[in-house]
Amino acid sequence: MTHQREAGTLTDGSPSGELKWPVLLGRMLEDLAHIFQLELRLMEAKLPPLMMAVADRAIGALVILYLGIIGGSCLLAALILGLHQWLNWWQCFAVGGAVTLICAFIIRIAMASSSISNELKEAGD
Repeated sequence: MTHQREAGTLTDGSPSGELKWPVLLGRMLEDLAHIFQLELRLMEAKLPPLMMAVADRAIGALVILYLGIIGGSCLLAALILGLHQWLNWWQCFAVGGAVTLICAFIIRIAMASSSISNELKEAGD
C-alpha cells in the first residue's frame, strides 16, 4: 500500500495558499494508523521467537538452580556426617548451619557488588 501525494494538494488554490486542515489531519491520522499497523506486524513476527528464548532460558536457569540445591544439600549432609565422627550431632549441625549462612552471605555480597558495577557501567554509557 503506497501513498503518492502531490505537493500542491494541501492548498485550496487561493492566493494566500491556505492549508486544507481536514485533509492534512486525515493524512496524518492515516499515516499514524499505517505506522501502528506496521509496528504491530513487526511485534507479531518477533514475539514468538522471543518468548521461546525466554522460556528456554527460564527452564535452563531452573535446572541449574535445582541441581545447585541438590548438590549443596549433599555436600552439607556429607560435612555433617563427616564431623559426626569427631563431634556430637548438635555441634555438627551448628557447624553445617554456620557454613551455609556464611556461603549465603558471600553470595549475597557478590551479587550486590556485581549489580552495583553493572549500574555504574550503564550510567557511564
